[in-house]
Amino acid sequence: MKTQPYASLEPRLQRAGRDLEAQLESLFERCPDLWGFAVQDRDNELFVSDVGITPRLSAEQYGDIYEDITKTLAALLDERPEVCELLRARTFARVLH
Repeated sequence: MKTQPYASLEPRLQRAGRDLEAQLESLFERCPDLWGFAVQDRDNELFVSDVGITPRLSAEQYGDIYEDITKTLAALLDERPEVCELLRARTFARVLH
């Protein structure tokens, strides 16, 4: 059964949450070696940390994945600034079925 993690939020955040889920699903599909990452908040600025990649990749490949993560999140934040509330202090991981 799939849970509704954003069901208790106000409607604008529910929509933003669905958009976030769709973008993250696409990101993990594009980056099969990516297992997860965290989004931290420092001085009201978000940054990506704790990127988990398996198997170990070259620095260039790691950089490509990191860039894909940051571009995906930046584009979503540009389109839906309210997503910031849903990203702050969160860890996102690949879902295995």
